Amino acid sequence: MTLFWILSAALTALLALVIILPLTRGRAESSHSRNELNTQLYHQRLKELKQDSELGLLEDDTALQQELQKSLLDDVVSQEPKARGGRSPLVVISAVALAVLVSVGAYWQVGAHREVAEWQRVSAQLQELSRKVLIEPDETVTEQDMHELMLALRTRLHLEGDDYRGWLLLGRLALEMRDGETARDALEKAMRLTDEPDAVRVPYAEALAMTGESLRAEQMVSDVLARQPGNLEAWSVFAFMALQQNDYALAIARWQQMLNIMPEDNPRYAMVQRSITFAEQQMTSSEQAPVTGPRYQVEINTGTSVPYHPGAVLFVFAVDANGGEMPLAARRIEQPAFPLSVTLSNADAMVPENNLSTRDEVVIKARIAPSGNVTDVTNAWEGRSSKLSTDEDRQLTVLIDTPL
Repeated sequence: MTLFWILSAALTALLALVIILPLTRGRAESSHSRNELNTQLYHQRLKELKQDSELGLLEDDTALQQELQKSLLDDVVSQEPKARGGRSPLVVISAVALAVLVSVGAYWQVGAHREVAEWQRVSAQLQELSRKVLIEPDETVTEQDMHELMLALRTRLHLEGDDYRGWLLLGRLALEMRDGETARDALEKAMRLTDEPDAVRVPYAEALAMTGESLRAEQMVSDVLARQPGNLEAWSVFAFMALQQNDYALAIARWQQMLNIMPEDNPRYAMVQRSITFAEQQMTSSEQAPVTGPRYQVEINTGTSVPYHPGAVLFVFAVDANGGEMPLAARRIEQPAFPLSVTLSNADAMVPENNLSTRDEVVIKARIAPSGNVTDVTNAWEGRSSKLSTDEDRQLTVLIDTPL
């Protein structure tokens, strides 16, 4: 805040100078220009008198020259008080007052003073928010409380940046709020500050998967499990990575490994069993659905310029290559981790009678919609394939790199 006020004062002083200098210089330069003009006129008139005298047109040219000199002296002297008068303190004080009023008015209208005041209020409540959200949580805790706690914690860490546990806590809170970029940055700092990086690697891998670095995340969790085969958190993250890729068999295998090393009285035991049941139902549904017509195995990734939006949804859909935006088949994937692979077939048809097989050629599109609504193109990005024939199965890659 100190730097802000220093810069504000400097800008206000600069604005005052912009107002004052033209006023003072304008008057001085005006007087100076007028004196120069009077001098030029004097010399011109003196030359004319000399010519008239040589022609014998004047009776007393000496008197006329003295009168001309007196007139010039009167004009030059009379301008000096005016030039000094233009630099009066009243002009300076008025300019400074105007600059201050303009600066304050502009900041009040378009500045972020309300946001700054709210930030200061939240930052002062770190202990109260920590107690409410972390120590004594109940049903009154809201998403706004979580955001305020993260803001207050980030402010404290900005001032005391060597607190490893604080960065770790911020990273875990960001993971819970599905803010992958904040989680990744905070956990990177925690890893640099701790002597036990394995304690941070698992949540860090989860953040990497959330921001699209799934291959690196998988390798990191594998390394942790190689050293700590009984790490339940690592197995849990490992299983959800497989689930995000729609690899239900692999997710079940990883959850089953958790059950093998977890006592049955563990509160998480029943939750893992329910996760296995869910994955089995998804597998059964996929196996029972009659699949006819073309199958497209689509590998999807994002360009480097595509921003991460927490809560964004990926839509993969096929449309008629010869016109029409009505999806013939579509998949909706929440919290996608790129790169990922999606299979699109007639089993994903929006209307059974209007599927891929009813067209000669299709185009497959992949769209990231931050709002979760495929029709809302606000901050949405898209990628599309070339035209694909519907008389054969295909493997293809779609890169999301075009803003809508």
